[in-house]
Amino acid sequence: MIQTFPTVAFPVVSRGGEANWHTPASGEVTSPLAADWLFDPGSLTAKLKQHSQHFAVQLLGQYEADLLDDEQVWLGAPQRCVIREVILWCDDAPWVFARSVFPLQALAQQQLKLEQLGNRPLGEHLFKQPDLVRSEVEISSFTADSKVGRLHQQLGYPATELWGRRSRFTAAQQHVLVAEVFIGASPLAQEVNRG
Repeated sequence: MIQTFPTVAFPVVSRGGEANWHTPASGEVTSPLAADWLFDPGSLTAKLKQHSQHFAVQLLGQYEADLLDDEQVWLGAPQRCVIREVILWCDDAPWVFARSVFPLQALAQQQLKLEQLGNRPLGEHLFKQPDLVRSEVEISSFTADSKVGRLHQQLGYPATELWGRRSRFTAAQQHVLVAEVFIGASPLAQEVNRG
């Protein structure tokens, strides 16, 4: 069965400025559920597959752009990079909006095969790399009127604060910065909505 996805304006995040990515302070994340989703060291794709019967990736798009200022901290001096945005679906419901950023040279790295991803999950691919190193996790909240907050509502969910995480993956001497925001029917978005 081929899943049909709703049309989503792309890119969702183009200029940044709405996230306050930071290392979490002690006690900032008090919910055990939030800590479980935000700080799990394993593959998010694998975790989503464990929580659903049917997992799918909706590729919103991929394009070249300049790094945002806060991305330069992770990926180096101002440079052109590739931006990839997807929505991860579990059992026909959106759970995660993900934005990945990597330098153009990473796209050409044969070991990583990033140019061949298509609608396959990036995270699952990265976790297969034998030399993978992951940075510490940064977190950010997103207001209901942020771009990701509006995406959440466009997909049929009530206005609410959302939470996301971001970390840098390094493999084959290349860096990939991955931000994941828990939206829609994800347990974390639903917990915040109930709160």
